[in-house]
Formats: sequence, C-alpha cells, structure tokens
Amino acid sequence: MWPWGHLAVGYVAFSAFLRLGLGERPSDRGVIVLAVATQLPDLVDKPLAWQFGLLSNGIGAAHSLLVGVPAAVALGLFLRSKGYTEFGVAVAVGHASHVLGDLLFAALFSRPPVLPAFLWPVYSTPAAPAPGLGAKTWQLLLDSRALLGGATGRSYFLIEALLLCGTVALWFLDGKPGWGLLRRPRRSE
Repeated sequence: MWPWGHLAVGYVAFSAFLRLGLGERPSDRGVIVLAVATQLPDLVDKPLAWQFGLLSNGIGAAHSLLVGVPAAVALGLFLRSKGYTEFGVAVAVGHASHVLGDLLFAALFSRPPVLPAFLWPVYSTPAAPAPGLGAKTWQLLLDSRALLGGATGRSYFLIEALLLCGTVALWFLDGKPGWGLLRRPRRSE
C-alpha cells in the first residue's frame, strides 16, 4: 500500500472512532499526529530493508503484530492516561490501520505471501542486499505501473481511488482538520 492509502485508511478509522466513540470530530493537531502514525511503520522498517539490508522485505519490528502494534497501543493508552486522548487514539489507530492495511494487501497481492513476516520476531526474514531507498522506491513505482496493466491491478487502483475520494469527502465533512496548521497565515498589508 502506498503512503496515501495508509493515510486514507487511517483517517477513515480515526474519524469514525472519534465520531462514534467520543462524539467529536478530529482536531488539527490530532490529524497531524495521525498522519505521522500512519506512516511510522514504513519510516522504520523500509530503511532497515532497502538502505541497510537488515530485512528482506521491509516488514519487521514496526509492522509486527507482536511488537509494533502492541507498542503503539501502549503509547496510545499512555497518552490517554496523561489527558491526550485524541493523540493516543491517533497513534494507536494510525499505526494499527497501517499494519492491517499492509496485511490485507499482502494477503491479496503478494507472491510469494509475506504474511509470516508480520509475526516478527517469531518469524523474521533473512537479510538481503540493500538496493537503496531511491532505487527501491523507483522499482516499486515501475512495478505498480506494470500491475495496472492487469485486471487485478485495475481493481486495486479502482478501490484505492474510491477510498481516496471517500476520505477527502469525509475530511471536508470533518471541517478539513489539519489544513489550518499547514497553511501559512497571510500578512496583512
């Protein structure tokens, strides 16, 4: 799953949790925390694999159902206990949605299946040559382009496009949280 897909899945889950569980909409700062949390597993594991060759497929401790997800949930609960409930939800939901999204993607599209890699450290992938972050990202972009030529790839693209459109609509419905922090205030003349 690409970064925007992780952000979209995380945002939908986060907004739903806040709306249904707490009766609130996401705040500006909560959405920024969520955005980081939805990318964190890849920001940790991908460099370990692609730049340093410590993993073979970019799935390790941060993606682990036994380590990464419990650590994120524990951090979320800690933040909640300190009065930062929305930030705690953002960390736990963002991280967990990333891993669950990758699990679903791996179950549907990975050949050979990489599902056991999500059980690190019980199952670990052997180290592999590191192509470098840039080279591996470029390779994945080219692979994605080739994937779109088949029926499976087109279905994946359609699902992701619908997810992104629905997420943007929900984000507007929520009042575009986070947007105000990203925009620079205009100087009055």
